[in-house]
Amino acid sequence: MKRILVVDDEENICGVLKMLLEDDGYEVSTAHNGTKAVALIESNADPDLIISDLKMPEMGGMDLLAFVKQGGRDIPLVMITAYGSIENAVEAMKRGATDFIAKPFNKDVIRHIVRNTLMREDLKNENRLLRESCRAQGVVYESQAMKEIMRTVEKVASAPSAVLLLGESGTGKEVIARTLHTLAAERAKTGFSVPFVNINCPAVPDTLIESELFGYRKGAFTGAVQNFSGRICLADNGILFLDEIAEIPLKTQAKLLRFMEDKTFEPLGSTARIRVETRIICATNKDLAAMVREGLFREDLYYRINTITIRIPPLRERREDILPLAEHFLAQLSASIGKPMKGISEEAREALCSYAWPGNARELRNIIERAVVLSTSDVVQPDCLPPEMKRQTASPGPAAGDNKLDQVERDLIFEALRRHKGNISAAARELGITRDTIRYRMRKHGLNAG
Repeated sequence: MKRILVVDDEENICGVLKMLLEDDGYEVSTAHNGTKAVALIESNADPDLIISDLKMPEMGGMDLLAFVKQGGRDIPLVMITAYGSIENAVEAMKRGATDFIAKPFNKDVIRHIVRNTLMREDLKNENRLLRESCRAQGVVYESQAMKEIMRTVEKVASAPSAVLLLGESGTGKEVIARTLHTLAAERAKTGFSVPFVNINCPAVPDTLIESELFGYRKGAFTGAVQNFSGRICLADNGILFLDEIAEIPLKTQAKLLRFMEDKTFEPLGSTARIRVETRIICATNKDLAAMVREGLFREDLYYRINTITIRIPPLRERREDILPLAEHFLAQLSASIGKPMKGISEEAREALCSYAWPGNARELRNIIERAVVLSTSDVVQPDCLPPEMKRQTASPGPAAGDNKLDQVERDLIFEALRRHKGNISAAARELGITRDTIRYRMRKHGLNAG
């Protein structure tokens, strides 16, 4: 239940608002001036929303607003102001008030403002949790493509629908799956942990994949000396992540499809059907549609697992994410290795941004780990990067036409900056390079954004 604090020196207004908002299902407390409101808040009774009069004895609405903001409390505050004092309300909004209500007020207007304010706060908090969860799982991004993907992840996190994650090796499919799980667990609020069970399908022999998934009863086959529940059962009320699902044999695909249709299965050696509520998330770097056409993957299972499909682009197609990821890995690895690092040099940043990244984010992490281990300073330098990166990004040396190429590059950057009136980010987007790359090139050619 959302808690609202009403602050007004007129007792009848406090009473009316309390009755009105309690009828709408809110828990409402009141205070007759800002000083009493502060005492309530400092007693660890932070409300979800404050509705405060602007003019009050002892401590007015502006001072209460300042207290909330200076204390670092993220509590929305709606200001009540007398008719004709709208300029004061505007000033309150500039100082951080969320909205204002003019006296005499309309009950429906109050209901609308309260409902919308609390909805906006819920959305803001969900977005904050999403960003925190993503960062905890290693999902660090700036590109528009990844922003769209994470918006989809947020929408489908709590749904029971199957999700198919597509992308090259190393793009972060398992990280996205774990982020879905983290968000689902946060939203479940049941007090119980939400299981996440991972099975790397290529690592399990074809002859064992069925028993690994569905379990078996003692004596079902040679070596089955005791009952085994199976991964699907272990993921009851949670998520089963099937990494590289394209590697599952056709026979097992049929049994997996049956389970996804009715949530029941028979362990090997048993005729009793077991029902579990397990959400399936799959991932692959293969073209499943092509495998269906070639008869290597069941068409009915293909359509069942791709209820929601998320395609994760390779790192070379979202270069804006290279440096944020590199800095994230640097902080993470320098802490785990116990070797404090301050950052990445401009030359190394340029090399990272220019590389093709065939191994995607996984390769980037490994290269940053190598750099941390080999570095003799607290800043990553180009000499800590692999030889193939230095060969790809190194200058070929002086040759005829080099000056012309430099001039062409300089002119392109200059014109892009001129068209966008010195906006470096816009110029970088037009040229298809990162902000760090264009800054490096600007310094190289003696250009500025003015």
